[in-house]
Amino acid sequence: MLPQRASLRISMAGDSERKRGISPVSEDSAKRLKTESRTQPPKSKGQPRVTRCFERLHEVISLSDLSSLLQCAALGKSVITQPSWCHLHHQRKLSGVNVTVLEDVTQVHFYRFYPQFKNLRRRYKTRCTLLPCAGDVFSFILNSKLSCSGTVTPEPSTTLLPTTASLSNTPTCHKDKDLRWHPVIRKFGSETRGLSAYVLTGEEMSKYSFPLQGAPDCKSFVCTGKNGHVTDSSPLYGLDCEMCLTKAGLEVTRVSLVDGQGQCMLDELVKPDNPIHNYQTRFSGITKDMLEPITTRLCDVQSKLIELLPEDAVLVGHSLDCDLRALQMIHPNVIDTSLLYRRECGMRFKLKLLAEVILEKEIQSEEKKGHDPTEDAVAAVQLAQYFISKGPRQVVELHQEELWGLPITFPGSPVNGFSHKSLSVTRLLDSLNSGTSSSPSTSHLTFSHALFKTGQPALQLARLAGSDSQSSNKLWRRQSCSSDKKVLEALRRQVQSHPLSLLQLSAYSQLLTHTHPTYTHRSLHKLVCGLREMCVVYVGPLWPDCTERDVRRLCSSCGALRSVRLLSSTHWVHAVVEYEVLEGAVLALERLKGCTQVQRPVGEFTLDLEQYLHDLREDPVNERVIYAAGVANDDQMADLQVTLGHVEGHVESVRFRTQQTRNRKRKRRQDAFIKLDSTEAVEAALEPLAELGPGQVRLCRALTPPHLCTWAPDGPLDPQSSEGAPQSPEACRGDGEEDGREEENGIDEEVEAEVDRKTAGVMRKLDSKVGKILDALPDNTLSIVILPGKQSFCGVSQPGLCFIEVKQEAAPSP
Repeated sequence: MLPQRASLRISMAGDSERKRGISPVSEDSAKRLKTESRTQPPKSKGQPRVTRCFERLHEVISLSDLSSLLQCAALGKSVITQPSWCHLHHQRKLSGVNVTVLEDVTQVHFYRFYPQFKNLRRRYKTRCTLLPCAGDVFSFILNSKLSCSGTVTPEPSTTLLPTTASLSNTPTCHKDKDLRWHPVIRKFGSETRGLSAYVLTGEEMSKYSFPLQGAPDCKSFVCTGKNGHVTDSSPLYGLDCEMCLTKAGLEVTRVSLVDGQGQCMLDELVKPDNPIHNYQTRFSGITKDMLEPITTRLCDVQSKLIELLPEDAVLVGHSLDCDLRALQMIHPNVIDTSLLYRRECGMRFKLKLLAEVILEKEIQSEEKKGHDPTEDAVAAVQLAQYFISKGPRQVVELHQEELWGLPITFPGSPVNGFSHKSLSVTRLLDSLNSGTSSSPSTSHLTFSHALFKTGQPALQLARLAGSDSQSSNKLWRRQSCSSDKKVLEALRRQVQSHPLSLLQLSAYSQLLTHTHPTYTHRSLHKLVCGLREMCVVYVGPLWPDCTERDVRRLCSSCGALRSVRLLSSTHWVHAVVEYEVLEGAVLALERLKGCTQVQRPVGEFTLDLEQYLHDLREDPVNERVIYAAGVANDDQMADLQVTLGHVEGHVESVRFRTQQTRNRKRKRRQDAFIKLDSTEAVEAALEPLAELGPGQVRLCRALTPPHLCTWAPDGPLDPQSSEGAPQSPEACRGDGEEDGREEENGIDEEVEAEVDRKTAGVMRKLDSKVGKILDALPDNTLSIVILPGKQSFCGVSQPGLCFIEVKQEAAPSP
């Protein structure tokens, strides 16, 4: 009887514990400890983290569920309802949120190329199966509606702030704290300083390609020789040139120099030394007729400039490096207004926009034919004088929204405290509660609008072949990069100034664009079948009159069965048994040897299976989890829990897997995953306590990650078959008749092998990029990696996968 067997095991467990120096506890105490462990939350160490209930780890999440977590992390619990599928702890301490999407990669890819994904499997401890994503993942996230219900109330800390205020009434320390990540403030600080503080250093001039004395590409350039000491009272001179396109490249056709008062000191037309290919009249305003009578050459203008400039002259211009290179001149003291009014990613404002916003004047008007270099030179000088007189902080405060597309917010970012202390969030709460706000209405307020209202538009970095550009719609910023490497570089430059960043890595997608769809379909089909093949064992030889029912009765004690098939073509009767989870096949190899022979199939997917199993046992998501097969009823499960309660440690959680027997009158059998509270408890629980018969509970270390219900989708379809029938693992390997079919369809085995090899290499590189992204993120950043899956592939949807982790401290990539 089961109670007798259970009591025998309890007694033996007690003897084992006495040898270890562990005092056995009563059954009531064990149950009480188990109950308390399941009802009491783990002790918090004050670090932000995301947790899921162990019993619900197998539940599939959707992109909407993921969006609710991102909203809660970025905007805070005072605005967004806590997600129902997980729990975010200590949201206030988050310093940022990062989402990385591995385009076109599925859950099948991850587990087939499991050894290649060292960073994903070792550094991310929360893993969830994701419903296949259709369309643009980032657009769905940013355009999702806010998941807030009822009246939203600020937390007590927000009530200390005034509900209405102006910029001038906000304490200076709060402004400085809020603006500390602004590109202008990061470079120049917030204090007002003199002219000399903004003169480019030699290192900066080299970085931004200014002509320098001694540089290999500047040997023929003329140096002004004005090396006087620059002070805050040194004179400013505005310089601007217009150019045309010649055989040698861009050459000067007009030069203008103005002084600090805007007075024109030089305005000369210049005839290039080389034949002109394009006058660029639309921009330069220069025509063939204008240059026809001109005799002034470049050397003449160079001499005039040297004569006009004093020893301590500071040249000012907009993208001045281009003007000096066109003039073939070197000057040591320069101020570039495109670098004063700085932007992220090396992007620069146009002079026309700066003049319109800062100086409130129109230059480079479309009614005029081309640009006026004197007008541009004056604008550059005035922009420099304005910046110097106002100081960086006041320039940013006055023109933040007009130039940089961000409203002023106090006193930090929505993550890392902003959502609890910010005036913008307070106003957002007021609008949500009142139900009235400006466009868009709060009833349709999206995540991107809320981010913009709180002063932190999201940054989106994605690959666009052959392009490095940036655009902004004020709600979020989108930068297109020419490669995944450029995406990583852009993140490193901007991660500190954007609390929410969205990255897309497209290496695998790029591989697919260069691969024929036939090979792509076959490759994914083989991956699915390979995962199923790992759960297959061959049982036999069996007795001659053995039936499929007999095989099921024998093998089901090791785990839930997916299929059983008798082989009639062999000399003796054998059976092909496929389990739903990998543990079933492992237990069958270990525990059924006394009854009959059990062996694995030999194929390319099972050759290195032992190393694969070792990696699965070391997977963080399987830590302290054991698998129990053959649980016939709740009483036996209770006996099992009591047994585990007598070892060092006790049961934290239990998750059941149910398999329905064919005969509904019979009791159903169950499998279970049991989480213990220590590794010592796991080792003690797995010690062989007695010889088990066919009907007893069998234990082994968990191999199947908790989010997986089965190792492969049901009924993978053969992409070469129009009937859409599910294929067995043997059919997946492509033997016999299928070989002939491959030849008929023009399948090149060498090309197919090359596609498989390249796919493995791409997966390894993607994982490496993920590790480098995690290294680049600040501590306490919520990092989410999405494998979006396939909405429909040969009639079967391939699920995606989501990895979640809060980076606690910088750690080197494995």
